[in-house]
Amino acid sequence: MRPVRDSAAIAFKEIRQLGRDPVSLILTFMFPILLIGIFIIITAAFSAPSYNIPVVVADLDTSPASEVLVDKMTTSSIIRVTELLPTEEQALHRVETGDAMGAVIIPQGFGESLLTTGRAFIVLQTDNSKITAPTLIQAAVNREAADLASTAGGQFGVKQVAVEVIVRPISGRPPTGDPILPGFLGMIAILGAFDDIVNAITRERERGTFPRLLLSPVSIISIYSGKMAATVLLTALRTTLMLIIFVLMGLAVRGNILLIYLTTSLIAVFTLSLGLVMSSRIRGSSTLTVLEIALTFPLFQLTGIFQSPELLTSGGRAIARALPWTYGNEALRRVIYLGLGLDAIAGDLLVLMISSLIMLPIATMLSKRTM
Repeated sequence: MRPVRDSAAIAFKEIRQLGRDPVSLILTFMFPILLIGIFIIITAAFSAPSYNIPVVVADLDTSPASEVLVDKMTTSSIIRVTELLPTEEQALHRVETGDAMGAVIIPQGFGESLLTTGRAFIVLQTDNSKITAPTLIQAAVNREAADLASTAGGQFGVKQVAVEVIVRPISGRPPTGDPILPGFLGMIAILGAFDDIVNAITRERERGTFPRLLLSPVSIISIYSGKMAATVLLTALRTTLMLIIFVLMGLAVRGNILLIYLTTSLIAVFTLSLGLVMSSRIRGSSTLTVLEIALTFPLFQLTGIFQSPELLTSGGRAIARALPWTYGNEALRRVIYLGLGLDAIAGDLLVLMISSLIMLPIATMLSKRTM
């Protein structure tokens, strides 16, 4: 009977140890449910019956035929016409700055050419740095153009009509593809910062060195700032390594390299700030690692690594837009593929900076309460 009593004592000890760490106890029960819930959310995010891809239209013709085409595009279940612009330059600028993923240009004389020759063309300019959005936009515009051609006979008295869609992609992406590379660079910064959290706080607590650090004449803000500085340095090294790999793979970097380093650094700083908040409640490195793994799956889908958030359902888009990492990945795409400058990504970087400034005081306050 003694082996049974000994086993029961050990089991009771394990349960009591888990009870001392409520977060670990909760994750013990909730982790399988959490993983299943994550996959359900991801599946639901991809099951959108319609998309919401922003497109602008420049109708330079303003004829009855061009107005019919514009009306057809506004009712599309794939694209969403956000603006009607007077010039091609303005439409192109919207795509280059990321305000729209495509621009439809209806040239002057479109309606007259359709009525006199039965043939006309429109120009579609797409942001080809995105993954699947350009293909969906092209399919939607081709469908509406074909629909106009099939109904033009009854509306305008033309027997045979053909509307050609000329596609002009706006992108620095190499011909071999790989549009997910900027997103992977952002994800490397996120995962690297998560690993820095485990090493910087949780494992230091487990070794017993963190309480000694707190007893030193250094403020908690200085401690956290020093750990952030180390993370920024490590992120710069990771970014350098990844850029070397990407260039060897044929990636054409059109933008300023310093903006890439600035963006990955801000992504890492926000991740570390959030991790400091989490580590104030999570004591074990294994628990924090499990939580990091659980977060990785949805982040790959929701932060624009594999596809644009506009291709998700309305709920998925709302979640993606609430995550500061999404803005960091979008900034990397604009710099790397479109060659845009600081003015085009300033809003994205501001989101990351403000989010970090919000998280850091919270982490400091929680750490003081749990010392």
